[in-house]
Amino acid sequence: MNAGSAQSIPYWNTLAKIWAAAVGAFNPVEGIRARAMTVQGWISGDDSREIVRTALSLGENPTIVEVGVFLGRSVAMLAGARSMRGSGKVHCVDPFDCSGEEYSMPFYRAELQASGASTVETAFLGNVKRLKLEAWIQVHKGTSSDIARRWTAPIDLLMLDADHSPDGALAIFEEWEPFLKPGGMLILPNTKVGKKTPGHDGNRRIVDETLRAPRFVEVRSVLSVTFARKAA
Repeated sequence: MNAGSAQSIPYWNTLAKIWAAAVGAFNPVEGIRARAMTVQGWISGDDSREIVRTALSLGENPTIVEVGVFLGRSVAMLAGARSMRGSGKVHCVDPFDCSGEEYSMPFYRAELQASGASTVETAFLGNVKRLKLEAWIQVHKGTSSDIARRWTAPIDLLMLDADHSPDGALAIFEEWEPFLKPGGMLILPNTKVGKKTPGHDGNRRIVDETLRAPRFVEVRSVLSVTFARKAA
């Protein structure tokens, strides 16, 4: 990022904050989404709105887990929703090292460079602080398998957005899905119907091969994101 564009970031963040506050006064979903859009990321359309609505719909003090948070756009959606509701915690699982399947890593490195931050963790924590969401998140720095081995709590909403290779996505799903409560919500990004990029279609394969009755119900796709409820 050149010096001129770097200097413009606070200005644009200020404008975005004003816009988000104005929108949020009339439409909470759009307000939360507008603030999340100030964080670099890829989910941006009606799928982002549905993520916010899903997080808002949860009951009191829910446990939310996102595996693979990168710079924090979807965390801003989830934690922003729970901040508005006044309860809950978003547990953020990530090694913060731009790792993942071969397809995604160049995009991660490019987005990190564009952010102007020296590390993914620095950028993520900076975004969380800027959006005043520190009280609504808990960071678990490490790989999915490392954190899952130590995890014990039932989960109300589980979002899996880490390794998108077929083997990697399936391993992460199998590590975390047992903790999802009956009736809990599962969110799988990068699952656009009809789009299968070789080596990057792991979550799409889970949707096609696993997210069906009797194990899962209310399966629906919104743009690039699939939502499903674990059967009670």
